[in-house]
Amino acid sequence: MALVATAVGLMQRFAAEETNKKALAAVLEKNVELKAQINSSKPASQQTDAMANALKGTGRAKGPRGISETHAYQQEKRKALEEHILNDREFGLKYYAALRSDVDRHYGPFYRLQHLTKEQTGALAEALFQRRLRHDKAASDNQAGGSVDDVRIAKADADAELAAAVQEMLGADLYEKFSLYERQRPAWDYVGNFGGMLSLADMPLSLAQASLLAGAIANANTLFQNGDTVRMAATGTDQDWDAVYDAAMGFLTPEQLNFFKNTSIPPGNDNVTPPQEMEMNNALKKSGFKGTLRSN
Repeated sequence: MALVATAVGLMQRFAAEETNKKALAAVLEKNVELKAQINSSKPASQQTDAMANALKGTGRAKGPRGISETHAYQQEKRKALEEHILNDREFGLKYYAALRSDVDRHYGPFYRLQHLTKEQTGALAEALFQRRLRHDKAASDNQAGGSVDDVRIAKADADAELAAAVQEMLGADLYEKFSLYERQRPAWDYVGNFGGMLSLADMPLSLAQASLLAGAIANANTLFQNGDTVRMAATGTDQDWDAVYDAAMGFLTPEQLNFFKNTSIPPGNDNVTPPQEMEMNNALKKSGFKGTLRSN
């Protein structure tokens, strides 16, 4: 039983900021109800077995100070976060609001490139948000002792439901473009960081330039060429940067190209800690947890 509200229940609630907040509150309340139902339905022996399975992993994880710790560290982090989401309403709202904002941050260029209507944008954003919740739930279950196969199946099911929803709401042509954007998205995240840096240097990047650059990065990526999603690994050999530079000469100004070739750019926006996440980390710290949302 997934601890998420249905897309139908929230679809019409994201039109305005106040309504958006109410929808996120509904997600939080639904999670609390389902969590209580799940816990009450498990026999004590089953709960004990689940905890034993969760703690018997042989993998090692690094704590916040680089100290080698057991899988119990991940258990502690997951438990602290879930307790805050369930017991601290304001924290829960901010947590889900941050996840929802991530959707627009990552997919905003697609909305604008395809000139989606307000209704299409809202429906697509909601479907993407629901997939994110299900992916996070699968990852949480894995940390709690669930099998890797179960996680893979859960994520695949979420991806399949998203694909069906997008095809229904946008049609076959836009779905094909959405699928391409999904495979290029790490390149778009990289270009997003580059564009922000260019703006600070008073050399703004247009949406058309960003699209061409993301495409050039993807086309010069081995994984993308083989039909997979772009991977922007800092130390990998999957990227032919010389090919990207050659292509970029056709649409970047000389100043932009020089900046692109000679400036260290983070692989994606996920390398940046936004203010909302800092606030959540502070809340976890106050609860006595010594790690952060991202620490392993």
